[in-house]
Formats: sequence, structure tokens, C-alpha cells
Amino acid sequence: MKEIKDTIYNSVKRIQEATPDHLIGLSTGFERLDEVLGGLVEGTLVTIGGRTGMGKTAFAFNLLRNLAIEKNIPSLYISLESTEQLCTNILIACTLNVKYRGLLSGQLVAEEWEKLDKGVSGIVNSPIYLDTKSTYTIDDICKTVEESVQEHQVKVVFIDYLQLIFAKTGFTENRYLELNYITRKLKALAKEFNITIVLLSQLNRNAEGEKRLDHRPVLTDLRDSGTICDDSDVVCFVHRPEYYRIYQDEKGNDMRNKALIIVAKNRLGYTGDALLYTNMPTLTFSHDNPYTEDDFTGAFPTDSLTF
Repeated sequence: MKEIKDTIYNSVKRIQEATPDHLIGLSTGFERLDEVLGGLVEGTLVTIGGRTGMGKTAFAFNLLRNLAIEKNIPSLYISLESTEQLCTNILIACTLNVKYRGLLSGQLVAEEWEKLDKGVSGIVNSPIYLDTKSTYTIDDICKTVEESVQEHQVKVVFIDYLQLIFAKTGFTENRYLELNYITRKLKALAKEFNITIVLLSQLNRNAEGEKRLDHRPVLTDLRDSGTICDDSDVVCFVHRPEYYRIYQDEKGNDMRNKALIIVAKNRLGYTGDALLYTNMPTLTFSHDNPYTEDDFTGAFPTDSLTF
């Protein structure tokens, strides 16, 4: 319990220290997203949802790159889905702009080998911490996060993904209540250590239905949503229309190699869309178009990616 005067003084201090770019938290590294979101705010739970193939894991690693490699902000990535090697390859691909499949097979062209030789040190020396245990309870996650904050001063924690987390006991027959418990624990964890937790989540199949022609996700699409929406301070969706063979929006704008980061809920700012360019062979999200018009003569291998 604190006296109101302490809270007021802290609030005034934060206002005085506000950055000129109008952010209320850490920059995501994507200016258009920052304009909508206001940054990643300490003490908050941010949920990023997306159907398989949309690129939510790739997008999370792009955020990790922007925070830890470009801004030197200590960050922890917990993956319950991928191996340590796969996570490392995703980070290398999106950081150095190298084709992901080439990293898996070792089949890189000379230019990519040069990028690897020159750029890998920047990744090695960044404050990134990786945990890829295959089984994780919410208590395990809380313990890992506490240790990372105390030992490494971690400011942002990524968890990939919600539906693979379990509680130890008490919810053997009710997954809905179990997920409610997990999201509330994660929200409390973010507040306790004054960090940002970025939680990835699957979506149900509603967006795939014939009734929704644009396949645009909405809040009720969060799989086993429970109180995900209630507990999350921010809910975003990664949506790539071209995945559904939609190459133009309703205004006729070209949507090839583009992703919408849909901010569907934001307790601390605006909601809306941030448009980013994608280069899915390298799992890269950016403000700049990675292709020229001539590149569109062939098909891009986006459909088989599972990130």
C-alpha cells in the first residue's frame, strides 16, 4: 500500500521524462505500429494472435531483434514449440536477411555467407536469453522469468505459445478454466516484475470460414479464449491477406508481401492497423518493400511456412 502522493510524484516524473516521439513504452522498432500502440509498456500483458502460417512467431522474433539487438534491451524468449536450433535460425534469418530454408539446409549463396560472417557477432553479443524446454507449466515459467529478471535485468519476455502451457494440478477436466488461470498468472507476473510479457496465441478456425470473406481475425477468434481478452492489456493479430489468395484490399491497394498488424484491443492507446512489408523467405517484417515489380512475375513460397 502506498500513499497517493508517492504515486502522483512518480506519475509526474514519468510525464517529465516522456520521449519526444510520444511513446509511452519501449519502441517496437516499427514506427507505424508504435503510432498505434504507443510502444511496449512495462507491467503489461501483450497477446499476439494468428492462424498457422500468418507469421506470428516470425513477427515475434522481429520484435526481439528490434529490442535486444538494435536497442540492447535484455529480452527472454521462451519457446514451447521450437527447438533451440530452429529459434536461432529464425533469429539469424530475420536479423541478417538470409533465407531461412538455406540456413536449415546449409545451402547459402556467397552473399549470404558473407552476411553470416559479418553479422553473427552482433547477435552473439546481444542480451538475448533463450529457453526451449518442451514441457512447461505456468509455475516453471514464473520461476524462469523471476530468475531472468533478477540475474539479467530482463525487460521483455516472449512466450510462444499459450496453448502449450499447463498448470500442474486442479484443471485436469477443464481446459477453459486452466487457460484463465494461466493468463491471470502471466498478467500478475508482468505487474510484479514491471516487465512486458508478449504472449503468442493460436486462433480458432472462425476466420477460415466461408462467411468471412476477408478472413480478418477478431477478438473472439482467440482459441480457447477464456479471459485472454480480459487479462491482456493489448491484443494484436498478424494477418497476411495473400495467404488466402487475396492480393488487393477493398480500395484496390496491392497486398502482396504485406502484413497487417491489427491492434484490436489497447488499454493504453489507440486501436487500428499497422501495415508492414514482409519477406517470408527470410522471415522479415519491415517498413520497406523488399521486392521490385519485376519480382512479382513468380510465386513466392509463403504458403508452406508454419510460423
